Amino acid sequence: MKYLEYEFDPFFTWVNRPKIMYGPGLRSEIGFELNQLGGTRALVVTDKGLVNAGVAKMVTDAIEASGDLELAGVFDEVMQDARIGIINKGAAFYRECKADCIVAVGGGSVMDSAKAINILIDAEADDFGPFAAQLGLYDGARQLPPHIALPTTAGTGCEVTYAMVVLDEENHAKLGVAHPFCNADIAMLDPELMVKLPPKITAFTGIDALTHAIEGATALTREPIADAMCLHAIRLVCKFLPLAVKEPDNISARGHMLMASNLAGMGFINALTGGVHATAHALGGIYGIPHGLANSIMLPWVMEFNSEEDPERFVMVADAMGIDTKDKDPADVAKEAVQAVRDLIKEIGLTETLRDFNVPAEREQLTALVELAYSDSQAPYNPRELTEDAIFDLYLKAI
Repeated sequence: MKYLEYEFDPFFTWVNRPKIMYGPGLRSEIGFELNQLGGTRALVVTDKGLVNAGVAKMVTDAIEASGDLELAGVFDEVMQDARIGIINKGAAFYRECKADCIVAVGGGSVMDSAKAINILIDAEADDFGPFAAQLGLYDGARQLPPHIALPTTAGTGCEVTYAMVVLDEENHAKLGVAHPFCNADIAMLDPELMVKLPPKITAFTGIDALTHAIEGATALTREPIADAMCLHAIRLVCKFLPLAVKEPDNISARGHMLMASNLAGMGFINALTGGVHATAHALGGIYGIPHGLANSIMLPWVMEFNSEEDPERFVMVADAMGIDTKDKDPADVAKEAVQAVRDLIKEIGLTETLRDFNVPAEREQLTALVELAYSDSQAPYNPRELTEDAIFDLYLKAI
């Protein structure tokens, strides 16, 4: 299709710091690559699920076999969401085992926790709370200790993003924290690490990647480089996510989903997101709904809301999804895009509504949730103004 012309800010920046490597079995190169970065003793940051599944061992075995790198220890206490208390414990463990570099093995919570741990190590600090409160850690920022990330889900793109989302458990809020050097020095994409991922997690992390791509391509701050990344990510997700869910051992499908997540990560961290993320962050903070699943529930509703005002923004999205857009009214194309997302979510088995997570259907009981979403850092970038009334309506539709 013809690339749609649109107005964008004549000034924008594009940041893409990490070296990206891809290949089945790529973990065998960890020792050499970290040694080149100056690392000698690696702390592996992961979670107990990946330890029990044997995925973490695939990486620790590669480190021990490398001859270039020592395994200082394994910190496996990361839980759903990067939690400040656990981040603090991870930094203490890093020091106890005399590590000088990090290998993050996991999904978004693990990779974001590793970023925060690295910031604490560099700052010689013990508590991430004051850093999380600042949101933007730019003053005096410098290169952090060596850090490699091996994602085990294809959704967050955290291996390439210069920000992290941490959970303030005391206030039940998710905080986005940016640091120009927090992302991995090297993002190692090894699809063999994903074959044990359960179908449901494969499904909702895949929709997380799709959400990043759609919001990155339609946000107020969208720009041409992000469009290139996000639109191709949409193509890959729509083609390969159902296959990855149905055939967990399909290395090709897993690999294409890793690339989709990576592309969408580079796109959205530069173009930012919007209403899906704002509403999903609040749902995660108050109700503990996994981020990808919250995105999956909210995505079609927010798309519908945004497309009602400016459907042309969604024509390119529809085209990337494989929808015939030629000679059609943009409003009709936008509706088809929303329906295609709903069909994809149903095909991969994600039929949950907010009601399944005990989110109340009474408007007055949603006040705290709405206020948290309204104040979220991503809300201002939504292509249609997100008033509190609009957010109320979006939540009520999703229940």
